Amino acid sequence: MAKPRDVYEVLRTRIISGDHGPGSHLAEEVISEDLGVSRTPVRTALRRLADDGLVTIEPHRGAFVAEYTRADIDEVFELRQILEERGARLAASRRTDAQLRKMDRLVNEMAVIAAGRKPSRLDDLHHNNKHFHELVLEAASSPRQFRIATSLAQTSVTLGTFFYYSDEDIDRSVEFHRAITHAIRLRQSQVAGSLMSAHLAVAQHSFVSQRFSDQSEEHPAGNTAPTPRPDGLQS
Repeated sequence: MAKPRDVYEVLRTRIISGDHGPGSHLAEEVISEDLGVSRTPVRTALRRLADDGLVTIEPHRGAFVAEYTRADIDEVFELRQILEERGARLAASRRTDAQLRKMDRLVNEMAVIAAGRKPSRLDDLHHNNKHFHELVLEAASSPRQFRIATSLAQTSVTLGTFFYYSDEDIDRSVEFHRAITHAIRLRQSQVAGSLMSAHLAVAQHSFVSQRFSDQSEEHPAGNTAPTPRPDGLQS
C-alpha cells in the first residue's frame, strides 16, 4: 500500500519505465484501488504529472500518458547535444574543486549501482544520471543554459532512458561519465564537449533502437551506424 505522498513517485516511475505506455488511460479508480489510497492523492499526483508533461488530462475522458513520436525524441536529443556539449566545454574551464569531487562521487556511485542487481537499480541509475548532467551544467556557470537544458532533459520525451538500456548500454554510460569527468578535471574543454556530445548521441541511438524495436521501418537491417565509445573506438 502506497502512502498518499508516494503516489506521484510511483506513477512517475511507472510512466518513465514504460509500465504505463504512451497513450495509456490512467483511471483514478483503478490506481486508487491498486495503491490502496483514496482518489484525492491520485488526482493530485495526476495534476503534478500533467505539469511535468508526462500526462495529458482531457475533459470528460480523464488522464492519459503523454504520447510522443520518433521525431520528438530526435529533436530533444539533438537540442540537448548542442546545449550540453557547450555546458561540458564551459564546465572544464569554470568548475570548482568541490564540483569535481561531486562528479567523481556520482560516477563511482553509478558504477556501484550498475554492478548491483537491486530492484531499484534502473530507477537509481536514472536519478544518478540526472544529478550528473545537472552538475555539469551547474559547473558551466551559465544560468540561462542551465534552465533551458534541464527543462529539455526533464521532458517526457527522454525521461526513463535507462529503463530501455541493455547492460552493455549501462556500462558504456558509466564509462562516458568517467571520461567526461576526467576531461573536466584536466580542463580539456574541447575533449569534454566532444565526449558529452558523443554520449548523448549514443543515448539517443540506444533509446530509439529499443523504444521502436517493434517498428522495423525505423531501423532497416544493415543500416545501423557503429556506436561511438568513450575511448574513441567503435563498437
